[in-house]
Amino acid sequence: MPRVDDSSIDEVRRTADLLELVRGQVQLARRGGRWWGRCPFHDERTPSFCLIPPENRTYYCYGCGATGDAFTWMQEREGAGSFMEAVEGLADRFGVELRYQASSPQEEARRREGERIRELMERACAFYAAMLWKADEAATAREYLLGRGFPEELLRLFRVGWAPGGGTALAGRAIQEGFSREQLAQAGLARVRGGTAQDFFQSRITFPISDARGRVQGFGARTLDPNERAKYVNSPDGDRFRKRELLFGLDLARQPAAKAGFAVVSEGYTDVLGLHMAGIPGAVACMGTALTTAQLRLLARVVPEVRLCFDADRAGEEAARRTIEAARDVPVRLAVVGLPPGSDPGELAGQSSGREVLAAAVDSADPLLPWLVDRRIARAGDAPADQDRALSDLGDLLEAFPESPDKDEAIRRVTALGVSPVLFDRFMRRAQGGGGGRRRPGGNPAPEAAPEEGPSLDEARERRLLALAIAMPTAGRPMLQGMREDHLASPAHQQARALVMEGTEGWPDDLKPLEAALRAEAADGGTEEELKDAYLRVEKRALERKMAAARTAGDDQEFLRLQAMVKRVESVLRAGA
Repeated sequence: MPRVDDSSIDEVRRTADLLELVRGQVQLARRGGRWWGRCPFHDERTPSFCLIPPENRTYYCYGCGATGDAFTWMQEREGAGSFMEAVEGLADRFGVELRYQASSPQEEARRREGERIRELMERACAFYAAMLWKADEAATAREYLLGRGFPEELLRLFRVGWAPGGGTALAGRAIQEGFSREQLAQAGLARVRGGTAQDFFQSRITFPISDARGRVQGFGARTLDPNERAKYVNSPDGDRFRKRELLFGLDLARQPAAKAGFAVVSEGYTDVLGLHMAGIPGAVACMGTALTTAQLRLLARVVPEVRLCFDADRAGEEAARRTIEAARDVPVRLAVVGLPPGSDPGELAGQSSGREVLAAAVDSADPLLPWLVDRRIARAGDAPADQDRALSDLGDLLEAFPESPDKDEAIRRVTALGVSPVLFDRFMRRAQGGGGGRRRPGGNPAPEAAPEEGPSLDEARERRLLALAIAMPTAGRPMLQGMREDHLASPAHQQARALVMEGTEGWPDDLKPLEAALRAEAADGGTEEELKDAYLRVEKRALERKMAAARTAGDDQEFLRLQAMVKRVESVLRAGA
């Protein structure tokens, strides 16, 4: 791709108004000669994000260290995939005409061809949108859309259109305007057969699919003919259109989603329209049944949280579960919008009471992990075998997740199954990545204590650390000695820590059941890496308890200090995973 001339980049840098860009996503207030707001790059209660005077060309967050200029902002918050895309996006927004460095004739031809295809896509979008409102043959489409409750102004906002029948309505017009058959084919707007360009979309409602900057990349199209084999068809995948890397409505949703702190993802085009009608403009559609990693990365540039608003059926649940794998390496929280059984957003929005239900459901979205746990528990039977299968499924689900408050809550909800303490303890080890159900070298299961009720997640973490310290006293005892007593939440575990450090063999009677359980687990052995991991998980929980106390006391400075420490521990845990 030809490179933008350095003088043009400098002009964009001088012209771009970072204050205007940031205001689109962050509520700013002027204080002490600076513009301050809550940082869009991390969660915080008090503003620590500001623009640096005197020219406000740089932003900085005193909480997380995020910093950059207008180009950085475009890449990290506005969806620009590269520096050059950021330059072009800013030039478009602030009216700077770019000059390009001298390039080879072939490169220049490719650049001009790309611009010509983009122009063709925009003209096609305008053509389809005009046809919806003026073509007689689109009357049924208008009746269908308006009958579903979608107002005309909303349909015009999303540039919903109508692809006429007849075979050459769009292609013939484009050729008259100077576009070639080959360009129509490259754009996915026509098929060339026998030297004739035939429209790709015919007699269908069209939904333009744009990139984050609002440039049309392709179309989704719905038929109203019940005899058609495919209800929806999309532009053919190719170099210029990759459905798995695009989100319907992202260009319109980006700023309202950033202000709200979350984006809502639905399955289809009309679902997005319905969410807009319910007062949720930060909505997009993945145009399928599952989000891809590329789509989640697009959203992670804009928001810290994604709320899945899929159909309220088993397929929607499976789509939500598959999102877990797609989001494995994407820094974004996942939540689920719980809809009434059998409903979808587009249908709910067709009635005013349904719009209220939809808005309330989005507002009260449940974190993904606890929601999936609830759904699996709801399908579990009362028989021991059914409960065992449910625990196994839940162990598979939770084992892949790093420690987090959502995981803590998900594990807490597993107690709703009412399983035996032994089964629950085995599940806890599995959920924490401890391999649950491990066996001794002889092949027999290690004896397990049977307390009156299943251990909490904090207790299970602390027991794991103490057992590993018993198994590896040379490394474990110094580690326990370096801890503060408040590292351990359980008073019994605090006593056990002192006994393990001293190497005491005979424990008090009230601690003998705990001693037996710990020594049984210690018999399985362990590694120093496991010991370090267990220590870090206990330390993280101790810091989180202190964070909660600081928040309750209103000590923001202490809260931020502890938050930074938690982030460092999480970073070490991820590096060792």
